[in-house]
Amino acid sequence: MEFDKIIATGGIGTGMLFLSDRQETLGRSESRLVTLSPAKDYCKQQIVLYYTASLLKNTVPVYPIGYVGNDKSGSASIEEMRLQGMDVKYISQSPDFPTTISICLQYPDKETCNFTVDNSASGLVTPEYIVSAMEKIGVDEKTIVCAIPEVPIASRAAMMRAGKRKGALTILSVPASEAHEFEKLSVYEYVDILAVNMEEAQAVAGSSKVNEKLIIKLADKLGKVNPGISILMTCGREGAYTFVDETVEKIPPLHANTLNTTGAGDAFLGGTLAGIACGMKLQKGHNDLAFGDTTLVSAPELGTICAGMAVECEDSIAFHVSPFTIQDMIHKKEWAIGKLFMECIGRLQ
Repeated sequence: MEFDKIIATGGIGTGMLFLSDRQETLGRSESRLVTLSPAKDYCKQQIVLYYTASLLKNTVPVYPIGYVGNDKSGSASIEEMRLQGMDVKYISQSPDFPTTISICLQYPDKETCNFTVDNSASGLVTPEYIVSAMEKIGVDEKTIVCAIPEVPIASRAAMMRAGKRKGALTILSVPASEAHEFEKLSVYEYVDILAVNMEEAQAVAGSSKVNEKLIIKLADKLGKVNPGISILMTCGREGAYTFVDETVEKIPPLHANTLNTTGAGDAFLGGTLAGIACGMKLQKGHNDLAFGDTTLVSAPELGTICAGMAVECEDSIAFHVSPFTIQDMIHKKEWAIGKLFMECIGRLQ
């Protein structure tokens, strides 16, 4: 394995999914009837790390750092994450604040928006709590450190700084609403890989450009403070782009029968994290016209498979995704996979 542990922080909790029958964006003063979906929704750290832990089970330990309430939801979240293969000893329970809850509204085209409660137990994840947990776990150059939204900005910034000082591979996910604050705190200079969707990339770059022009604009801006930064940028139906060493590469989307896009970007990041841990690179050196046109060898291609399978599931976590179901899809699609990709999937079993 390229890395021997993954340490992450982010929101932990459950959510509710509402379905709108109207495509128009919900107005500020609007009251709208929506349908409550039976689908299960989760906070971001749980979604990302499900795919990572599922694929790396019994090979690379995954340590989530966070807080939940001392309530039924919090206890259930901890137990679910433990059963999924994560080491949950650094998830604490608060007697004073409830477990985080997230509300998601899905439009007819399957695009979504989210509301996440900020006065919840996740707010107790302080910089001191983060650094203390990291010191107990141990961080070095064979560690991946990943900061995911829904915990305080200062805490994620502290994780990036502490990880970088210890030589870890640092990965940061940034919501559009927080892009400017991370810039003010000079966090981007401590980030090895920035993981964003297109709207988030626009916020960080301060640009309305899209797709390849956007990632180039973003890389140009961030390169002024961090010349070595790499970028993962998801673009929904357009697929994803990576920027590494002055090179842009596109990963085509995996066409699927889309039921729910909630969590697709998180599935992409979770699968990519697993690929990175196994030694797979961020780029393959070729821009395919369709997914699987050439041999699959990169970590984002593993992430794309996870995302493609995720959107076919009503829940925000596609619990059926595993090394076995990924291998089955590869076999059915008759995709060629490289030696390292094959060894990773085989080893992950």
